[in-house]
Amino acid sequence: MAKTDIHCHVNWLDMDIDAWAKHFTDLGIDRVFALGWEEWDRRWTGEYELPTEDQIEASQRYPDLFIPWCSVDPREKDVPGKIREYVKRGCKGFGECKIRLMVDNPDLKVVYRTCDELGLPILFHMDIWMPGVPHWYMMDLERLGPVLEEFPSVQFIGHGPGWWREMSGDADDHMTTAYPEGPITPGGRLPEMLAKHDNLHADLSAGSGLRGITRDPEFGRQFLIDLSDKLMYGTDFHDRALLDAIEGYNLPEDVYEKIMDGNSRKLIP
Repeated sequence: MAKTDIHCHVNWLDMDIDAWAKHFTDLGIDRVFALGWEEWDRRWTGEYELPTEDQIEASQRYPDLFIPWCSVDPREKDVPGKIREYVKRGCKGFGECKIRLMVDNPDLKVVYRTCDELGLPILFHMDIWMPGVPHWYMMDLERLGPVLEEFPSVQFIGHGPGWWREMSGDADDHMTTAYPEGPITPGGRLPEMLAKHDNLHADLSAGSGLRGITRDPEFGRQFLIDLSDKLMYGTDFHDRALLDAIEGYNLPEDVYEKIMDGNSRKLIP
């Protein structure tokens, strides 16, 4: 059975392109979405970015493994032109869209409109402001609903602590921690939105995704089954913790196949 990892950044975590290629090959992964992350705020403060050019280089060196995605800060000049140029060079999606703007910001809507025109899915990172969290990104889930309705043909894939904390109906009672623990209560906004919006999907990657499906194992397994058409495997790291968790749930074969590969191929064959 084929496997796709929808969330990787090359030349990151002290691993170059070759090291990431070996990691995924050893893990039995067939396809990898290589995501950029370019953001003005980080550029001004001298923090690292993850250039689109690196993701394109990875796809050129390992064309059967890496599929490049592009990232452009929406506050730059001629954003549509930059995205179109990246598509000409092989980029198949936009992301990681991790920008310190509200998710319904007019500059971001230029990105959404361009991706709609070009048929690109968008993978975004959501973080809300709270004590101890230095930065917020793409706030928030309440503002996302109207965006999904305004751009019904754009496929949005959500990820990040501010996203996965909304698994539980009591998320607003835990506004001091990015990674809530313990049982999940009914009424979570995230499951409801995934069920409601055909163009909304979820990236299971990173500690936030792993915690989202394991903090309450009974709920987590049923969540994977009930929303199996909307969920996609990704790691955003270099371990197999999420793979072990998913396989540990002993899911029905069709559910496992959709999460591990099938759903991603609906977006990028």
